[in-house]
Amino acid sequence: MPAVVERNHSVTEPIKPVKSDAEQTQEKSGVSNILIAVVLLVLYFGLNLVFNIYNKWLFSGPLPAPVFVTATHQAFCFTGALCAALLAPESWYKRTPLDGSAMWTKLMIIPFGFCLNIGLNNISLLFCTLALNQLIRSFAPVSVAFASYFIEGKSYSYPKQATLSLLVVGILLGVSASPDFNMLGFMICTASVVGSTLQIVLTGYFMGGQKVTLHVFDILLYTAIPCILFLIPMAYMVGDFQKTAEAFEAHGAGQFFGLVCAGGAMAFSYNIITICLIKFTSSVYYAVAGGFKVVLVIGMSFVFFHQKITTLSFLGIVISCLAFVGNSYLTFTEKQAKKQETVKKCLDEENEGLISGKGKTVEDV
Repeated sequence: MPAVVERNHSVTEPIKPVKSDAEQTQEKSGVSNILIAVVLLVLYFGLNLVFNIYNKWLFSGPLPAPVFVTATHQAFCFTGALCAALLAPESWYKRTPLDGSAMWTKLMIIPFGFCLNIGLNNISLLFCTLALNQLIRSFAPVSVAFASYFIEGKSYSYPKQATLSLLVVGILLGVSASPDFNMLGFMICTASVVGSTLQIVLTGYFMGGQKVTLHVFDILLYTAIPCILFLIPMAYMVGDFQKTAEAFEAHGAGQFFGLVCAGGAMAFSYNIITICLIKFTSSVYYAVAGGFKVVLVIGMSFVFFHQKITTLSFLGIVISCLAFVGNSYLTFTEKQAKKQETVKKCLDEENEGLISGKGKTVEDV
């Protein structure tokens, strides 16, 4: 009989590669950065919601002086930015020195645009509901698109044009069908959107293609005082000084300063959270988060305030929110694609010959 050869059928498992200490540290660092970004995103949404609700409540009752309160917010922001410039480590914040006409031009536009944007927006809260305020404010992408088209000749893709068109339809439907519609509040809030648009578009136009990188604290440090100087006469014209004096007498010094300090602390904290969120993610992700922020504030405003709504108004709000989020997502994808093209272009330029324009070879080197 032929000999039987026994074979070992056991299967040897493949050896898994062992990660190096550097790879494990990098993986842990990536997970921790994601967790930090999630926490910051929650804080950003929460603080923005609380800040909007607080301002609406404050201007509707205890202290109906929105321009004066806005000036105090700028004072708190300037104080915080000054402390950061003096005390913060350079790795976290280093003041950017002003040099060249481009920076000065930008700084001259920011205070004027801020007063039209934030100042008029806060005044509108005296006359319209928070939901309508946010709904009208969501018209900003449309106004920026129109202004950019006529001033800078900028074009937009068909999907983006579609989202902007839906945004217009939703806003018109939501505002016109709302039982809480107030013409004065609508006009003031619309004017604040125009101010925001002028600030964004004119800044880009007058910069002439020059790149100026300013930290948020730089902007607060350099523009807070000019903003206050713009807001003081504005507060006098709308009668905020008299309303402030009446609120001081009605509530007493302790409660009055408590209300002012609470708003100022939230204003500065909101800037801190915004800085940290952009640092751990990017300005593009921050822009997308702004779309969901509008949806959250509109939804929660019906929980905290007595606001009326009809079926058509609700439909308009839903259309506007979906269009706003869609436009933010398209902006996100376009910026990501542009960023990848820039990186690819830089890599291609590095691979080209310095003289011949061809790819580098041993002879070129």
